[in-house]
Amino acid sequence: MFKLAKIIIYLVITMTGLPLNAKENKSCEYLKFVSEITNSFAKEMENEYDLYCIGSGGSMPHDVEEIEVLFSACRTATIEETRKMEVCGVQKLLNKINAHEKIRPYLREYPFKVNRVSISISFGPSDEFPHDGSVAFVYLAKNKIFYDRAEMRKEMTDPGADCRDPDNIIEFPPRERNVVRLVDLFEEPYEDAVKIIQGEASAENKDKP
Repeated sequence: MFKLAKIIIYLVITMTGLPLNAKENKSCEYLKFVSEITNSFAKEMENEYDLYCIGSGGSMPHDVEEIEVLFSACRTATIEETRKMEVCGVQKLLNKINAHEKIRPYLREYPFKVNRVSISISFGPSDEFPHDGSVAFVYLAKNKIFYDRAEMRKEMTDPGADCRDPDNIIEFPPRERNVVRLVDLFEEPYEDAVKIIQGEASAENKDKP
């Protein structure tokens, strides 16, 4: 999908002082547990919010420092809708990590906290981001939720040249083209978003007979 090409999540595994075989055995063990968690989490998010996992990873050089999961949704969404997906998704992922006893010895800290997970969701009813001002991309970073919209801009390409034939160099002048860029729409502290979701849940419970 196009969104996978736009956003790449790296799984970082660096060398440690462990002997090679011991390091490989240890990393393979906790990576297997991370996979179990993210696969289960992705399936639940697909069933609950119609989101599709298109990537996962994080930072795991010699233990599990961070876990990231990237989703795609083939529709548009408001800030209110994406806030609920992001907050509920983060809580669900943290619960799964902290409840997984086998991964616990490999966690950088236990319990795992919000600053160590990242959930990103890209939106679009077709093979491109929406241009209607709705949320195109939402992600959690540094305990803040960032909401981006997509904007079509006219930009000039760089000049170029075809130099395959030194005796007949063809120069290409700059030209104007339409380019889709992500721009800031809104941002809020994660804890503020949690309070909003909790308030909405309380209001819904009061309205129930």
